[in-house]
Amino acid sequence: MDFIFNIEYLWLGLYQVFAFFIQGVTGFGCTVLSAPFHSVVLGPAVGTAWATLLCAPTLWFLGFKEIKNVAWKDLGKIVLLCAPGVILGNMLLKEVDPNLAKVVIGGIVTFIALMNIYKTIIAPLVLKKEYTEDIIDTPAKKAVRYGALILGGVVHGAFTIGGPLITVYTLEAVKDKEKFRNTMTWVWIVLNTYNSISHYNSGYYTTEMYSAFIIALPLALIGLVIGMKCLSKIDKITFLRVVYVVLLIVGGNMFYSSLLAFI
Repeated sequence: MDFIFNIEYLWLGLYQVFAFFIQGVTGFGCTVLSAPFHSVVLGPAVGTAWATLLCAPTLWFLGFKEIKNVAWKDLGKIVLLCAPGVILGNMLLKEVDPNLAKVVIGGIVTFIALMNIYKTIIAPLVLKKEYTEDIIDTPAKKAVRYGALILGGVVHGAFTIGGPLITVYTLEAVKDKEKFRNTMTWVWIVLNTYNSISHYNSGYYTTEMYSAFIIALPLALIGLVIGMKCLSKIDKITFLRVVYVVLLIVGGNMFYSSLLAFI
């Protein structure tokens, strides 16, 4: 297959240093952070396939490097509840307006992020209230958590942007920061493998997609390694604050940019 150099592919690749830095710290976010750019450069469908394929080498690298530090029981539950949605999402990729889906998802993620930013940042640091973790798990909290997980599967199958919603569940289920990141990594290994097969069968693996992939991969690896090293240097509350701020940026950007495109 021929290689095509395009300056836009280089700029897209350079952005992956930042996107995969976030991935290395939190275990999610690279495809969602990149979505506004790769969907413009490559188109929504081919861009989704590109982002999914770009994650694969980095995910397998991190997944096997940290395979002993994964919450396997929670991983099984996440995959089981997401799987039907991923299959449905793949079927809906060509049918659903991606901007409408992103407006809804972006709004939900932004709301959840703001609530937790108040709890972990504003209340303790600005209002000087003592931070305490929620102990009581109410039915309402469980409903939100499992609902986010199921919907996250659908969105991930359609646009590979289910990370923020699936994160809402995993943050409550896996408390240890490194187990959280490593469990999220294996979630993407399982779900993205299915997505990649579906994308290939749908004809999204074009010369343009492969060319952009070749340019971006080494840059993505650089960002991932830097992010992994930073994770070991931060404590749990700082990690949570980083995750919720990333969720706010991801959700807010998704909501705002997609709302403008939709209207």
